Amino acid sequence: MKYKDIIEEIVLIKQQRSDFIDKFDKDYEYVKDSLINAVNNNYINSIRVHKFLTHNKKIGKVKTAKFLQTIDLNENTKILELNHKNIFKIAEFTIN
Repeated sequence: MKYKDIIEEIVLIKQQRSDFIDKFDKDYEYVKDSLINAVNNNYINSIRVHKFLTHNKKIGKVKTAKFLQTIDLNENTKILELNHKNIFKIAEFTIN
C-alpha cells in the first residue's frame, strides 16, 4: 500500500467512527442494531460503550456509568466486549 492510500484509509476509518458516534439515537431498535453490527466491525468495535452512549449528550455520563455497573460493565468497556444480553439491556436503558 502506498503512503497516500494509507492516509486515505485512515481518514475513512476516522470518518466511520465519528459518524457512528455522532448519529447515536435513543431508539431501541437503532441502538440494538448498531451495537450488534459494531461488535464485528474492526473499525468501530474499539469504541467505548460509554462514549457511544454519552457523546452527543442525549444520556448523562453519570447515569450511564451507574447503569453499566449494574450489568457488570464499566466506563472502559469496549463494544467488542459486548454480548447479546448486554446489547439488549443497553438498548432498553436508552429508551428510559
